Amino acid sequence: MEKRKDDPYRIKTEAVEDLVGATPENTPHYSEEELKKYRTKSKLHISGTSKALLIKLWFSGAVCYFFIWGLGLYIGSTLDLFFVTAIGMGFVKDILENNALRWIANPPRSNDKWMMFPEKRYRSLIFNVLYSFLVMFCVMMTYEGVNGAFGTITGQTDVVLFGIEPVTFAVIYLLFDLFFLWIKRQFSKIIADAKRKVEKGD
Repeated sequence: MEKRKDDPYRIKTEAVEDLVGATPENTPHYSEEELKKYRTKSKLHISGTSKALLIKLWFSGAVCYFFIWGLGLYIGSTLDLFFVTAIGMGFVKDILENNALRWIANPPRSNDKWMMFPEKRYRSLIFNVLYSFLVMFCVMMTYEGVNGAFGTITGQTDVVLFGIEPVTFAVIYLLFDLFFLWIKRQFSKIIADAKRKVEKGD
């Protein structure tokens, strides 16, 4: 029996060939607004920015918990503890945090702005460790400054008002991290503007 033209079971060879031969070049691009129409909608919507900040907070707090709280029982020297924590933070940022940010990025590379070194390379680990030393230094100076000011005002130099714990540590680390990321963006804009002026011949 001859099948009807509208037979739902008839293989649409043209559509199959288009699917098999699809490449990034011949695939049509749709706007984010158009794609949202076909996505499953959830009552709880968390923006990409909120997800990125939560991830950065969580990993910074985890480093404080496992390194400063955990190793603090075995490492007596504050300088040694700072050194080990900064190295650990660099490894965590490069291997865990940055990969988590890449994984949730939608569209891809949209979370690069939350990473000081977004390119996934072997040398990025070294850069992230060095960067962690800078941020950790600012964080520790913040604790020292607050406690020092408290001791000067009250005269109780032997009392620690602002102790290190994961939540406040993560918040302070994040604030300094965001500050340095902002500086990076400003320098990038300045360099980009300078290149455009050179290309225009100004």
